[in-house]
Amino acid sequence: MTGSDDMKRHWFGLVLLIISMIGTCFAYPYLPDQIGVHWNFRGEPNSFANKSYGAFLFPVIMLLFYLMRILLSKVDPKKNNYQRFGDTYALIMNGILLFLFVFQAVHLITSLGFINPKYVLPEIIGLLLIFIGNFCPKFKPNYFIGIRTPWTLASEDVWKKKHRFGGKVFVVLGLLMILVPIIPAALQLYYVIIVLLGGLGAIVFSSYYFFIKI
Repeated sequence: MTGSDDMKRHWFGLVLLIISMIGTCFAYPYLPDQIGVHWNFRGEPNSFANKSYGAFLFPVIMLLFYLMRILLSKVDPKKNNYQRFGDTYALIMNGILLFLFVFQAVHLITSLGFINPKYVLPEIIGLLLIFIGNFCPKFKPNYFIGIRTPWTLASEDVWKKKHRFGGKVFVVLGLLMILVPIIPAALQLYYVIIVLLGGLGAIVFSSYYFFIKI
């Protein structure tokens, strides 16, 4: 991976980061003194902070994630494998930065009172899971990105099978998360717990299953 190729893969995330910072600065004077910084499974804010902290929380997270994506491919013991899926790695990382960018935009818009977050946050999370699921099969073995269990790290064959299966699980989880707003409020917590635990269980069990079958 040349320095030029590396920069081409980073520019999209850098643009998102700059736009997010500028947009937040423009919105800042109009935000209420206290804004949400944590939300429950229904998308309702249940923790608030001063706007000087809350407004810039997600842009700072974006900055840290942007720096992290640069460092991971340089410090991973399996860093040579990043050359084998460099485009996919960049696409996934840029996709997550795009998710954080959209999340920040929704955060500002909902803080200004234009829309209710409970109608959009589950959909954003669901779409992110679907996005990641579609690219899971292209991940190559590494210690930072992907579905890492003792069994997937022990065998590249298990890694491949696991990520093909795990990608499908992520897509299903994403579709089920999108349905959260139409689930009766009294059942939403149980629905989310069952969905997440079911997906996690399927991923962990399948890792072991593929391992003992090789």
